[in-house]
Amino acid sequence: MDYLLQSSIFAKIFRMTMPKPEIGKLLTEAYQYWMRTLPFQFLFTVIYFSVTMFAGSFAFRYYGLFEEIQKFQGLFYSDSQAFLTKYTALMQTDNAVLFLQVMIVIKALIFPLNIGFLKIYRKLDLGEKPETGDLFAGFQGHYFFLFVIYSLAWSMINNFLSVFTLIWIPMMLFIPALMFFKGFNYFQSFQISVQTFQKHFILIFIATMVSILFSYCGFVLFFFGIFLTFPFWNAMIYVLYKHLIADFEE
Repeated sequence: MDYLLQSSIFAKIFRMTMPKPEIGKLLTEAYQYWMRTLPFQFLFTVIYFSVTMFAGSFAFRYYGLFEEIQKFQGLFYSDSQAFLTKYTALMQTDNAVLFLQVMIVIKALIFPLNIGFLKIYRKLDLGEKPETGDLFAGFQGHYFFLFVIYSLAWSMINNFLSVFTLIWIPMMLFIPALMFFKGFNYFQSFQISVQTFQKHFILIFIATMVSILFSYCGFVLFFFGIFLTFPFWNAMIYVLYKHLIADFEE
C-alpha cells in the first residue's frame, strides 16, 4: 500500500461526520456489551489469571525469590515495616529484575486474548452468535506475533513513563483495534490513535478511567467478582472505537 493510498484512508476516517457521543451513552453501551457476554468475560479471566499465576509462580520459585521471602516472612506479622524494607530490597536484586521481565513476556503472550472481544462484539452488531473460538481470534495466524510484539513494546515503554502512564494508556487505546479491523501496521495505528485521542481528549480520558475502575471493582468489592468485571475495558475500547473511528463498511 503506497503513501497516497494510506493518506486517503486516513482522510476518509477523519472526514466521517458523526454526532459527538456522550460519555453516559458510551458507558451504557459498553455495559450492555459486557452484560451480553458474561460467559466470555468469565472464561477470559479464568484463562488470564490461570496462565499468569501458574507461570508467574513457577518463575518466582525458579529465580529463588520464594525461598528468600520465606527467610523473613515472619516479620509480616511482627514488624510489617521491616518486612516491607526487606521485600523492597529483594525486589531490587538481579533475580527479581529477571522475574519482572519474565512476567512482562508472560503477559504479552496472553495479551492476544483481549482481541477476541473485538470479534465477539462485532459479531453481536452483525446479529451473529459469538462462539467460544472467537475469544482466541488474536492467536490466529500472524495476529499472535503482531499483538505479542505490540504488548512487549507497550509494557517496556510504559515502565519508563511512570507518572505519564495515565496519558499514555488512553493515547494508545485504539492501536490493537486498528491493526485487527483495518490491518494497519504499528505506525499507521499509532498515528490514528494519537490523532483520535487529541480530538476527543476528555471523552477518552474519562471513559478510560471509568473502565479501569469498573474492571477492578470486582476485586475491591468482592474478590470473586473480578472474574466478571476484569475484562470490561475491552467493551469500552470497542465502543469508543466504533463511535470515534470505525468504518465497518469496507
